Amino acid sequence: MDEVEPRIRELLARWPTMPATVIAERIGWSRSLTVLKVRVRELRPLFMPPDPASRTDYEPGELAQCDLWFHR
Repeated sequence: MDEVEPRIRELLARWPTMPATVIAERIGWSRSLTVLKVRVRELRPLFMPPDPASRTDYEPGELAQCDLWFHR
């Protein structure tokens, strides 16, 4: 897997949604497809653009809001 990972990364960089089966064909993968799918599943988030509608979560104490009010 380590020897073909750079090629997988190249394909995902260009086409982040390419299915693992197509990647397997492109790199000439002849071993277990499950092993390849697991590695692609791990690598794919690195190349996907951020979802603009995703929800941001904060842990308690990680973020604070301060409203300033100046009395006359």
